[in-house]
Amino acid sequence: MSPDDLKYESLQKILAVYEEKGRGESIAFLNWFLENIFRLDPVDADDAICDRPNDRGIDGVYVDHTKQEIIILQGKLKQRESTIGDAGLRELAGTISQFDTPQSVQALLDGGANQELKAALTRNNVKSLIENGYEVIGAFICNQALDANGMEFLDQDSSIRVYDRNLIASELIDIDREGGVKGTFSFDTSYVSPMVISTGTKAITYILPVQAVELVMLSGIDDGTLFSQNVRHSLGNTKVNKELRVSVLDKSEHENFTLYHNGVTILCKDAKFNGEAIEITDYVVVNGAQSISTFRKSREHLSKDLRVLAKIIKLEDSVLSKKITINSNNQNAIKPRDLKSNNEIQVRLLEEFKRVEGGEYAFEIKRGQDIKPGKKVITNEEAGRLLLAFDLLEPESCHQVYKLFDDKYNDIFARPAVTAHRILFLHAIMGRILTAAEGINYKPLAKYGLTRFFLLSVISDLMKSNSNSAQFLKEPRALFEAGTIQKFLQSIEEVLQSIVIDLNFEVESLGDQFDYKGDLKSPAKLRELRGKLRRSYEKDVARKKS
Repeated sequence: MSPDDLKYESLQKILAVYEEKGRGESIAFLNWFLENIFRLDPVDADDAICDRPNDRGIDGVYVDHTKQEIIILQGKLKQRESTIGDAGLRELAGTISQFDTPQSVQALLDGGANQELKAALTRNNVKSLIENGYEVIGAFICNQALDANGMEFLDQDSSIRVYDRNLIASELIDIDREGGVKGTFSFDTSYVSPMVISTGTKAITYILPVQAVELVMLSGIDDGTLFSQNVRHSLGNTKVNKELRVSVLDKSEHENFTLYHNGVTILCKDAKFNGEAIEITDYVVVNGAQSISTFRKSREHLSKDLRVLAKIIKLEDSVLSKKITINSNNQNAIKPRDLKSNNEIQVRLLEEFKRVEGGEYAFEIKRGQDIKPGKKVITNEEAGRLLLAFDLLEPESCHQVYKLFDDKYNDIFARPAVTAHRILFLHAIMGRILTAAEGINYKPLAKYGLTRFFLLSVISDLMKSNSNSAQFLKEPRALFEAGTIQKFLQSIEEVLQSIVIDLNFEVESLGDQFDYKGDLKSPAKLRELRGKLRRSYEKDVARKKS
C-alpha cells in the first residue's frame, strides 16, 4: 500500500464493508486499522471500539498485556487533504489525562459517560491495571500526514503515538486474498458430456472425468500458486500418497482410478462449455493438491485411461469459496491448523518472514508447504506454542496443539505484538533452553515435552519482573536491529544455568511428591514452582551471584 491509497477517495471502497455496521466513517476507518495494523480478530476489534455519544473523546480502548499498555484510541478520517498538527494531539493528551490515576478512572466510571465506554473499562479491568503499573498511551489514527507541529508535540509527549498515512502504509502488508492462477485453460470434453448443476445465481458446477495428463499441464503446480487457497499442500510421503503413487505406476489400474479416488475441486471465475471443451479462467485447486502433485512427479507413467472426477465450479462469492474449500478436503483429516492456513494473520506473518533477517527463515503455515532448500523453518504450530508459553504464561497447554488454532487462536496470534521478530526472538531463546535442559539431573523431566515450555515461561516471568530486560520483552525487534541479539542470548544462557540448578534442587527436595507428568499440566503448581525459581534467582542477583 502507498500513502496515496489512504486518501479519502481511495479509502471509500475499502471501508464500505465496515460502514455496513452502522458506524460513521472515522469509526469504520478505526475498525479497519485495528484489523489490519493491530491485527486484531474482527470480534476483538469490535470489542475495542466505543462509538456512542458522550464517549469523553474516546473512540476505543485496547489493552496490550504483552507491553503492559492501555491504549486509548482516537480515529480521524478526513475527506479534504490536510495535515496532522498539534491541535488534535493536544486534545488527545487531555483525553488520556482521565486515566492519570485509579481514582480518576473511578470518577469516569461514576460519571455521565456512555455505558459502552464504562463496560469497556470494566471488562478490561483498566482501573486495576493502572494500579498495577500499566502505562496509558493515546493512539491518534488518521489518514493524513503528520506535519512539523505534530512532530514537535510528539517530541515533548511520549504518551501519544500517531499512526499517520505514511506509517500506516509502511506497516500494512497487503494480501492477495484470491490467489490462484490468472489465465485460461481448456479441458477436452470430446469423450464425455459433463453434468451441469446450477446453484441459483451463485454458482455453476461442471462434473466430469478429466484426464490426469491434462491436470499436470495446469499452471502453478511447481510454485504452488495453483493450490494457494487449499488448506494444505501436498503432504509428502503419507499413506494416502504412497497408495496413490502405486496406482499411478500400475497402468492396469488406470481405468479403475475414478472408482476409488475422491476427485479434485477447481474454482474459477469463468467457465465456458462448447461441446468439445470446457475453458476455465482464473482458477485455483481447493481440493486435490496431493493428487495433482503426485501425477506431476509421475507424469511419465500417466495414460489417457487415468481419469479423475473433477468438479469445476464457476463462482465469485468468496464466502462460499471458503466453505467449499473446507468441506471438500477430506482425504487426510483436516486439523484446525489447516483451516487457519489462509487466515490473514498467518499470511501476514509469512510475508514478514520473507523480509526479516535477510530472508534466512521460512515460516510454514501449511502442511506440505514448498520451502526453498537452505531455509531455517519455523512452523506456525511451534510459534503458537512459544507465544502461549511466553506471552500468556500457559506452558501447561502447549501439548494441546488443537488449542493453538481453535479456542486460543485469537489470544495467541491476533495481537499487534505478534510479529516475525517476536517469533524469531522466542525461537532463539528456545534454542538456549534446549541446551540448558541437558543440565537437568532428572532425565525424564529433562526430556519431557512440556519442560522446555515451562522454562520459557520462567524466563518470561523473570523478564517481566526486571526493568532492564522488560524493554526487550516489549520490543525484541530492537535487539535484531542493533545487532545485540547474540549478546542478549548469552545473558539468557547464564540465567538458564542458574534456573536449572535451582530446579534440580526443587525436584530433589520434593522427591516422590514431584509428579512431573501431572505437575507440569497444573497451572497452580506451575505458578508456585515458577514463583520459587524467580525468588531464588532474585536472591542470587541481590547477592551478586548472578
